[in-house]
Amino acid sequence: MSKQHNFYDTVDQIVTYGVRKGILHLYTGTEQFEGSYITLHDRKTLNFGSCSYLGLEFDDRLKMAAREAIDKYGTQFSESRAYVSLSLYKELEYLLENIFDAHCVITPTTTLGHIACIPVLVDDTDAVIMDQQVHNSVQTAVQLLKPRGIHVELVRHNRMDLLEERITELRAKHRKIWYMADGIYSMFGDASPVEEVYRLMDQYPELYYYVDDAHGMSIHGTHGRGFVLKDNPIHAKMAMATSLNKAFASGGGVLVYKDKEIARKVGTVGGPLLSSGPMQPGALGAAIASAKIHLSKEIVQMQQELKKNIEFTRSTLEKYKLPVVSHAGAAIFFVGVSLPKLGQNLVARMLDRGFYVNLGVFPTVPMKQTGIRFTITRLHSFDEIESMISVLAEEFPVAMKEENITLEDIYKAFKIQAPKAIPGTAIKINATNPFTAEHYKSIVQIDRHSWNKLFEGKGTFDWNGLRMLEQIFTRNRFPEDNWIFDYVLVKDPAGNIISATFFTTALWKDDMLSPAMVSAQVENARLTEPYYLTSKVICSGSLLTEGEHLYIDYHSPHWKPALQLILQNAYALQELHKANHIVFRDFKDNHSKLDDLMVDNGFIKINMPDTHIIEDLPWKDPAEYYASLSRNSQDHLRKKVLRNIDQFVVKVTPVSTNQQEIDHWYRLYLNVKGKSLELNTFALPSRLFTCLAMDKKWEMLQLFLKDSALHADKLPCCVIFSYKTKDSYIPMIIGLDYTHNQSMGIYRQALYQLILRAQQTGMNKIYLGFSASIEKQKLGAKPVNTIAYMHTKDSFNLESMSNISRASRMPASL
Repeated sequence: MSKQHNFYDTVDQIVTYGVRKGILHLYTGTEQFEGSYITLHDRKTLNFGSCSYLGLEFDDRLKMAAREAIDKYGTQFSESRAYVSLSLYKELEYLLENIFDAHCVITPTTTLGHIACIPVLVDDTDAVIMDQQVHNSVQTAVQLLKPRGIHVELVRHNRMDLLEERITELRAKHRKIWYMADGIYSMFGDASPVEEVYRLMDQYPELYYYVDDAHGMSIHGTHGRGFVLKDNPIHAKMAMATSLNKAFASGGGVLVYKDKEIARKVGTVGGPLLSSGPMQPGALGAAIASAKIHLSKEIVQMQQELKKNIEFTRSTLEKYKLPVVSHAGAAIFFVGVSLPKLGQNLVARMLDRGFYVNLGVFPTVPMKQTGIRFTITRLHSFDEIESMISVLAEEFPVAMKEENITLEDIYKAFKIQAPKAIPGTAIKINATNPFTAEHYKSIVQIDRHSWNKLFEGKGTFDWNGLRMLEQIFTRNRFPEDNWIFDYVLVKDPAGNIISATFFTTALWKDDMLSPAMVSAQVENARLTEPYYLTSKVICSGSLLTEGEHLYIDYHSPHWKPALQLILQNAYALQELHKANHIVFRDFKDNHSKLDDLMVDNGFIKINMPDTHIIEDLPWKDPAEYYASLSRNSQDHLRKKVLRNIDQFVVKVTPVSTNQQEIDHWYRLYLNVKGKSLELNTFALPSRLFTCLAMDKKWEMLQLFLKDSALHADKLPCCVIFSYKTKDSYIPMIIGLDYTHNQSMGIYRQALYQLILRAQQTGMNKIYLGFSASIEKQKLGAKPVNTIAYMHTKDSFNLESMSNISRASRMPASL
């Protein structure tokens, strides 16, 4: 699965979940709209989700102009603007240039405007720095730059200090540096620091500003020219896109430039302006009528009326002490709720009470910064605004109690200092949870039998396996070799374990699953900065284990509250260890209720590569094994493996104290590690191999080439370290000498020999792990789709999130 596919799968899951709850993908009824009221779920609902902030969509002048244009030109004029444009375009462009006092290009939508403009503006020698919260439509257009090799990066939201640092770093290499941002951000309603950006443009000749002011249009500035231009004329090193589809109330978009030649060029060669359909007559007629209103004194009165509503909303929110995230002068408000489950709960409650508000959730905001987003228009009355906010304040503590979330949790999620007196903080996280969570720092503190009853045979993390890992991954020289172990057991009032897991907190590479070419570049940077692009991750399981790391007793009717305690402990451990991410991994992809619970709690579901298992070994010897395979697999085994079998000597070493032998095994492992940039992890410490070699639960299967001409040193060409449980054989680490791998099929021979070895030891199951799927399937292994759930503390590096989500594969695994 690609990381992009994982992203879309996650968004699909979140939105589909909201659809099932009746809060997303809604349709209005057929009744005529009355002011701010719409019909949802067959009931009259006060709408607080409209971005038509001035209410011009109901203005008779716009409706009449749209009708007249349709009567005159039809419902559409279907010709590319490269050939013919309606005369309405010329009139609208003239009016818009008077509004902005700048040169304008009209586009069918703002998104198509970005796609038309950005590839023309940005040269191959330029660099692009995007604010991490810039609108998705800008990010979509920037993707078109990447095949041209243009440098693109993100900067933390509104951090002008960090932007300036990047400018000073990049200015020597790039002719222009484009900073791309929103004027007013569509979710939180906060604003771009325009004055600071102008100052930086004046200070640094290389800096240019590309800004989307869709949510500032009409409600700010002279003639409604927007938030960005309300106090300043358009800068010579700036391009602005804005929307005619929000407060302007017509449809379409407009690109605004100081330079007439740039406007001409974008209008001439911008892709969507050459080949996409134009704005249609009705929208053009309405836009002309709206533009005339903007150029009249009437727009000032409309802006003032909206401003009064915004100020009243702010004071009312303060009155009811709701956790508002930002306080910009926008018509967008965002009340933080932290986790999606509380947001979904509140949106449903508000609908039941006759108010529609938006759910602000991933991917438009970070998963743990979910909120209730609502908008204010000029058409709302003070009574309507206070009625909605008072109901939200009434439902807030009820929903918090249901979801076991406090206001302190919310303020913490948004990194906002909580007020001194927080109403509702008496609600305790575990007030309705009768279970107890036991936390341990070492496996030796847990009864061996109790732990093995839950986990033995599921992987290398039974009691003995974990005791060894604790001994190996502590007190090492390098930070990546020192793991923090935590164990959490949740018991019901009778003392029965309902859920349990172990966590390791360790340093992971952010590019772990990036393309090998990308990792190669990052590794070059790590030659001088070894921990460049790394993150601390708390993970159920570890990088040296595979399997069902989280035990859940699904037979218990109370497994959900028990799992809630596991998650609460994970959040606490994340704060304690200052980890960037939490990962729960290795679940079978067949539990919709678990999916919903994890999404409710701020986790995204990630598809992992298939793991491979041989479930049963009913055959008694190699001949019966061969007969059990399909005809194609038999052909493969005969031609690729058995023909060379006499060229190898196979040796199983249960225990070794020969340090020279162990050192050679480690070198073989490093050979594999060196070729594993597509699975780019830190190398395992050599100390691990010494411990594995001396542990009776592990054994080493070695392959030697018989021909001394091929291997004069008589050292093994392959070694596999495997863990043994009661009925499972678990090969975990492989080392290879690649000199003759292609000609002699050493890797294939190793797979075959370890299958034979598992049967010889009386095992019933073999865990063959990830990667090399075709090779393993040809030898009888079944691919098993597994998933992980990931929560990130900081949404800044989305690429890191995608990488970490699939990071359970060992760098030198089978």
